[in-house]
Amino acid sequence: MLFSDEAVLGATNAGQGLMVLGFALLLTHYFRLYRRPYLRFWSYAAVWLGCSSAVKLVIGASQDWLALPGFMVSALETTSLTLMYLSLGLLAIGVFDITVDRIPERRARWRIYFGCLAIALFTSTELGPVGDPLTWQPFFQNASLYLISAITLGVIGGVILAQSTPTMGPRLIAAAFILQALKNTFLVSLLLIDSTWLGSQMVWVITGIVNVVFLTSAMLGITIWLLEAERHKAIDAIQKAEYVNTHDALTGIENRDELMTKLPVFIDSCRGDGRELVLFMLGVDRFKAINDTMGLRGGDRVLVELSQRLQNLQTRPVAVSRISGDVFVVIYDHVRGREDVSNLAYDLQRIIQKPMMIDGKTMNITCSIGVSRYPQQGTRAEGLLSKANIALANAKLPESPSVVFYRDGMDDQYIKLVDMEPELRKALLRNEFVVHLQPIFDVRTQYLSGFEALLRWQHPIKGMLNPDNFLPFVEQLGLSSEVDDWVLRHCAKLISRWRAQGEKVLPIAVNLSARHFQQPELTDKLRRLFREYKLKAGDLELEITENVAMSDITTGMNVLNRLRDMGIRVAIDDFGTGYSSLAYLRKLPVDKIKIDRSFINELMASKEDSTIVRTLIELSHVLNKQIVAEGVETAEQFALLSEMHCDSVQGFYFSPPVNEEKSRGILQKFWREFLHLSQAKSSDESAIDKPTLPGTLRA
Repeated sequence: MLFSDEAVLGATNAGQGLMVLGFALLLTHYFRLYRRPYLRFWSYAAVWLGCSSAVKLVIGASQDWLALPGFMVSALETTSLTLMYLSLGLLAIGVFDITVDRIPERRARWRIYFGCLAIALFTSTELGPVGDPLTWQPFFQNASLYLISAITLGVIGGVILAQSTPTMGPRLIAAAFILQALKNTFLVSLLLIDSTWLGSQMVWVITGIVNVVFLTSAMLGITIWLLEAERHKAIDAIQKAEYVNTHDALTGIENRDELMTKLPVFIDSCRGDGRELVLFMLGVDRFKAINDTMGLRGGDRVLVELSQRLQNLQTRPVAVSRISGDVFVVIYDHVRGREDVSNLAYDLQRIIQKPMMIDGKTMNITCSIGVSRYPQQGTRAEGLLSKANIALANAKLPESPSVVFYRDGMDDQYIKLVDMEPELRKALLRNEFVVHLQPIFDVRTQYLSGFEALLRWQHPIKGMLNPDNFLPFVEQLGLSSEVDDWVLRHCAKLISRWRAQGEKVLPIAVNLSARHFQQPELTDKLRRLFREYKLKAGDLELEITENVAMSDITTGMNVLNRLRDMGIRVAIDDFGTGYSSLAYLRKLPVDKIKIDRSFINELMASKEDSTIVRTLIELSHVLNKQIVAEGVETAEQFALLSEMHCDSVQGFYFSPPVNEEKSRGILQKFWREFLHLSQAKSSDESAIDKPTLPGTLRA
């Protein structure tokens, strides 16, 4: 192309080249942050475009003072043209990623590169009329470049506009490409009318301005687009986490807290037009036997199948919820009369008890149903749910029918709860409770990092009882604080004794009940305990469920702040099974978040659970909180959690809960191996860089 001022043309090429290379650096930086492939290919495109401008500078200089031979100038022109076409090809590859969220295969990319090279060589070949190459060749070369780039850039702009979200960033990028396409179309039109117009100052100024506008708009648009994408990603993560708070992690149906939110609304609606509200509480009979026979995963698949059957009932309920392990609630608001309710209950039972195929085996399950009704059994949500639960408990008794309606006096069946009180108080006085410790391991170093205290009851007649067999009675009898005090004192004694015996102790985490956590004197009690046994602040850690922390947010915040002032670390246990709000979780002064084992159980089988766990880990790290995964049972689960950058894990893959003697052995074994590894590393730093889960560091 001919320009009136070669010096100004050179300066323009230099300025545009530098601007394009700066654009390439920006794209490279964004690629490292966001890992989107199109950013990498567009940064390559910008580099080649900048290099093309540099080659044009050399060609311009050759006309003034370099005095390059003609064949070299021709080679440089071909090189510049090739780089221009390669830039277009790389832009197209990037748009492929934007459109279908993946880049073309390597073979397809190489075809694009060779196609760009072929077009460059073809348009550089002297194809014009014999004896007139100087006039025809530049025209053909420029016309081809402008036409192809106009089509390519226009298509790219249109694709971005059509395929991306209708927000400011993509629209700005699309507008930049379309503007550049229109500019090149305008230049093609000038070539067809009179090629000498391309040398005019006005055309040159307009072209330069459009190029600068294109680069500026593209840089600004990409920046806005990435920020918008990051914002939408954060919003999606929050929405997924909020979904987890209101839905059961395993089955996907509503959880107990969501049910308790909706139930008062249903009651008010029925009160307004005189309808009845019926609660059916369904419990699988001998579900523990199913878990023992088919394993936890088999039991989970049974629960998922049951939830799907309840969601697909022909007579549509107003709500279906899973409120505990094998207990579901189904609510209807259009049934009248005891006979109709009874018929519907037996229909539900018949549907639930249909044979199901689990792992190639036919499963025949039975269920019991407890029924409560509004307004016959009360007008409060908690009362209706409690009475349905009482009816279900009676339905599970051997002498009872499988469908039981709540009736007055049925609460007498819970007299056994009163009988349990003296037994539990004797257990506290006689030290019949036993603490087992489950090791917790750091994921990055794979070292032992602490223990969790788990309570057992060595009953004088029934033998060793798991928490499920007595803790519910402890809660109902209001003995939670006394039991918590016993566990805290026992663990404090244990740490003090181990330290006196020369052991280097690690933290022990103790679960606190809601009743205990909400006591104003909790921190004073802990101070006295720490002074009595000469404990350090990090020796004991406290775990509370998210519902405990959120039940009284003001009290919870005050207690947590006082514990933090004492240097005591606090963890939110069983995260994802309650109703905590992320807005409050962000403000809670807790140090750790423990992902409930129900998520870990389905980590490998469910893409949704895997996404939720990854999101929870990322959110926890954003909130500067450590994340602990409970219930890790397989090497595959551990490997995936390690890839997700989970901080700590515990579960049967490493060690089940063990008694104090075995716990001390695990602790001693860890410190021996840790000392051995440290000495080996200090003597030969390159030999041991990062230990890879040596068996001696596992329980």
